[in-house]
Amino acid sequence: MNNAHNHRLINNIETKLAQAQSMIKVILDNHNYKDEGLEEPFIEHCDIGNILWATGDLIEDAYKELLNIDFKGDKNNG
Repeated sequence: MNNAHNHRLINNIETKLAQAQSMIKVILDNHNYKDEGLEEPFIEHCDIGNILWATGDLIEDAYKELLNIDFKGDKNNG
């Protein structure tokens, strides 16, 4: 594995974690809908479950990619 490969993995991880963070923010805003000035949640309970599943998948994928980063470097790096 080389630096370009590691950078690609890090970019993928960053993207997935940013997406998951955004999705969690939506879930929290929906849960705290009264704090947002709304009378009722803007997403149905059953749909929140789907967002949670998708968020979990993004985090799991990011973690798996993290395990593939070569922290030691190439054999020729000393």
